[in-house]
Amino acid sequence: MHYSLRCSVALCVLLTLVVGCKQSVKNTWRETKGYYHTYVNTPAELAFDDVDLMTVEEKLAVMYTPIGEELEQFARTMDAKDVFPDLAWIEATRKRFPWLSGIAVVNIEGKVLMQRPEVSMKPLNVAPLLKEDAKFGFRKLRGYVDETPLGNEAYVAMPFFVDNEMRGLVVAHFDARNLVELSPAPDDLVVIADTKVLWSGKYQFESTPFAEINWQEMLGDESYGVFEESGTSYTWLVQYIGNIPLVFGTASTQASAG
Repeated sequence: MHYSLRCSVALCVLLTLVVGCKQSVKNTWRETKGYYHTYVNTPAELAFDDVDLMTVEEKLAVMYTPIGEELEQFARTMDAKDVFPDLAWIEATRKRFPWLSGIAVVNIEGKVLMQRPEVSMKPLNVAPLLKEDAKFGFRKLRGYVDETPLGNEAYVAMPFFVDNEMRGLVVAHFDARNLVELSPAPDDLVVIADTKVLWSGKYQFESTPFAEINWQEMLGDESYGVFEESGTSYTWLVQYIGNIPLVFGTASTQASAG
């Protein structure tokens, strides 16, 4: 699938650096399948004690890997649910992914048919999800990021069908502040969705080069990058959840910290 391939490729690029591979990105693309089965589907044994001595690429790989694997499993779970879910599925999914804020089932008018928890801390806003995506249509996983006074909330939705006709959406939503707790060093991460900042960690985001990048243009050509500015190395990679590009980035030193 699109998001799975892009995510796997980006993760494998970084993991090849962790194990000392000096091949070009072009060669890494050829070996993606082998590295995926070697590193992504096998529990990683990474030493977190020496993070400060790592290169910026290695540092991001260590911090991102547990998040990336979790998001991959979450996307697969959602993508497989194209029928009306029962309450048992909702509760099991929330238990499996405790960083979720909640799960709701809505009809094609946006009326909530089922929701857990029954009351959300942030107002539930599914309207953008009910608009057909020109690229993804209605049959694929889609999402968006809602800006709220309590923090940005990421939404991921899968349409459910009855007799091959779309009747509504299964919607999961989360705050990245909960998701990044899966990382061994969340304060060193920056998480962006398009132009919206989901998590800035210890950084003053607007003072970092990440704030200056045209992500829509960048993501049209690249899924991963490394660059330097004022003596500090930065790197990033993207993982797609449906049509949401989640960009994860970090710096090699504390020079950009706020």
